[in-house]
Amino acid sequence: MKCCAKNKKDGMMVRYKRSHLLRSLDSECFFVGFNDLYDLFKIDGLDVSLLRCFTLSMVVETKAKAVAVGFLDPELMSLSTITSNKSYVVEYVTKAFQHYAKKKMVIFAHNTGGHWISVVVIPKCSKAFYIDSLRGRGRDHSKLKDVLNEAFISYCTIKKLDSSNLEHVTKFPYHQQTPGNSYGFYATYHMVEAMGLLAVDDDPEMLIFHNVCSSFYGSSQHQFIGYGSFSLF
Repeated sequence: MKCCAKNKKDGMMVRYKRSHLLRSLDSECFFVGFNDLYDLFKIDGLDVSLLRCFTLSMVVETKAKAVAVGFLDPELMSLSTITSNKSYVVEYVTKAFQHYAKKKMVIFAHNTGGHWISVVVIPKCSKAFYIDSLRGRGRDHSKLKDVLNEAFISYCTIKKLDSSNLEHVTKFPYHQQTPGNSYGFYATYHMVEAMGLLAVDDDPEMLIFHNVCSSFYGSSQHQFIGYGSFSLF
């Protein structure tokens, strides 16, 4: 950090393989600003670049441990991208459902516009779970639901499966945050919690997210900091 400051650098580039997030180029990169890294250390609102780093770290970890989970790019799954280029996002999610056909669940972070939530899709059960650490705010998920429904129906049609809209579940027990900007940390923690619930896939209705333990912030920071090389090849 001191070296970068001396050379007047204001961030770093993250490089990754397109296969990690199912993107269109052979290799891609994005910028992480040092100001955004500072927000990470002071438990403040998290920029999309940090959620992408976290997602990439989970892609690498689940691949190494052969965990049956797929991940989507939080940048593409944000409300702003869905609003500006819905058809592209539908195509992306359809491709993801095909690519992850043998996975038990597909997980991604979704920015609703100044707030992060986690979304868990279980294709086999035709269900999508929305995990919002500030659930009482009454958010409108209609645009995201439309994208997931269109992509799922396209996927079922391609695979010659019975096609219907997903069931979207928003009301079930999980941890709620105190007022503040820590929603990005809660979103990442809930993504990790969801992976730990694969054992209950015989009864998806039992998807209950347990209270966050006292080491919540430390464990969430570790998930980011533990992959500090930012090179995922």
